[in-house]
Amino acid sequence: MTGAYRTSTDLVTEALANLGVLDAGQPIDPEDFNYVSEKLDSIFRKIAALEIVYVADPNNIPGAWFSDLADIVTGECATKFGVTADDYVRLINKGLGGVNGIDVGYGAAAKSLRAMMRGRPTGQPAVTEYF
Repeated sequence: MTGAYRTSTDLVTEALANLGVLDAGQPIDPEDFNYVSEKLDSIFRKIAALEIVYVADPNNIPGAWFSDLADIVTGECATKFGVTADDYVRLINKGLGGVNGIDVGYGAAAKSLRAMMRGRPTGQPAVTEYF
C-alpha cells in the first residue's frame, strides 16, 4: 500500500492478519471486523490518555505509526480470538504491554511510538515567567 496515510479499515485488517484470523483468498468475517472496529475508539483513547500518541483522525493514520498501532490493536483484541496463553503474553507485550513485569504503556510498539513522538512540538503555548 502506498501513500502517507492509512485508514482504520486498513488497521482492522492488519490486526486480524496479525491474529491469524484471515485466510488467504477468503473474505473477512464481518463479525470479526466489526468487533475490532468497535474497539478502535477505546484503544485510541487509551493510548492518548497514556500519552503515547494521539490519533486525531482514524481515517488518516500516519504510515509511520501504522505497524505499531496494528500491534497494539492486535494485543488488545487477542482474547476474543482464542489465542493461547503464551501467544497472549507475546501479543500484549509486543503492543501496549501490561503482563509479565512490563507495565502498561511500555510494550514494544508503545515504546516505538513514544520514540517517534519524542522532541516534536506539542503546539501548546509556552509559559513565560517574568522576573
